[in-house]
Amino acid sequence: MKTPVFYTAAAPYIAPPALKDTLKGLWEFVRRPRLLKREQNVLEVKLPLIFQLAFILLLLQVGLFIAIALLGNLLGLQVLNANIAGYIFSQSSFVPLFATLVLLAPVTEELIFRLPLIYSRTFILVALLTFLLSLGPVVALALNIPLVPYAMGAILLLGLASWLLTHRKHKLRVHLLWERHFGLVFYTFTVLFALLHFTSPQSYALPQALFLLLLLHKLVGGIFMGYTRLRLGMGWSVALHMFHNLVVLLVLLGYWAGV
Repeated sequence: MKTPVFYTAAAPYIAPPALKDTLKGLWEFVRRPRLLKREQNVLEVKLPLIFQLAFILLLLQVGLFIAIALLGNLLGLQVLNANIAGYIFSQSSFVPLFATLVLLAPVTEELIFRLPLIYSRTFILVALLTFLLSLGPVVALALNIPLVPYAMGAILLLGLASWLLTHRKHKLRVHLLWERHFGLVFYTFTVLFALLHFTSPQSYALPQALFLLLLLHKLVGGIFMGYTRLRLGMGWSVALHMFHNLVVLLVLLGYWAGV
């Protein structure tokens, strides 16, 4: 019997990744960051993998949060309590906080710190422009840089970046940096992502051990989101970032409500 022309064989079954294999792959990536082959199968690979990564990240962040709270208590510092949570919610209601922390911030930060992990002139310029329009003014304010000099510097920086990425000789050098020293590129973006969460002078007045734990908390999140961006795609890293920030917001809400 002749096979109908509309018939196509089913795609071969791909077993979901085991948690042990996910941990092993993640650890190898942490030790030696590299460009990863993008997973394509959504139901059998991507969904199980994103749930595994979210679960591992949640466990690590809970452990770090407990360590931060314990160290803060030993040093006589209240890192997070009902008064701090109450102050946060007194400045804004839940809906604007949700929109900012869970929706807007993850998209903005992923565009800046994860989009350009895969080399592309467009990706790098989009990341730089997003930074200059969103986080750049916050950094300028923290450094007491007036708006007009900041705006002029931002225009010059964007022009310089455009020239470097279009000039034939320099464009090749930038591309080779991504190919030959990807680990340096990856951890540079990850460290910058962590440091830009500490723009207030009070952050650097914290005891060194406590500051390093808080910084590690952000570094771990950055590593997971970078790994997710490379292995699953940009949308998945945004989703993981949103989940992470949602957990933080719910913890704050729990403290404020006295749960």
